[in-house]
Amino acid sequence: MTTITVRLNDEEQKYFNEYAKLHDLPLSTLLKKTLEEKMEDEMDLKRIKEYEADLKDGKSETYNHDEVMKMLDL
Repeated sequence: MTTITVRLNDEEQKYFNEYAKLHDLPLSTLLKKTLEEKMEDEMDLKRIKEYEADLKDGKSETYNHDEVMKMLDL
């Protein structure tokens, strides 16, 4: 396991510790979860932009509910 040191000023330490306590989490867990969520959000946004570019370029198609029902003979 690796240990990483994060330097916080007194105000940051107080703020982060209070937030961790509010969520009943150790500060290290809170920091890891927060970073993971940020990374996931950025990856999701990247994928959305790629999808929208594909739509614009005609590389992807969308179907409404009625079209899907008809395609499935339902």
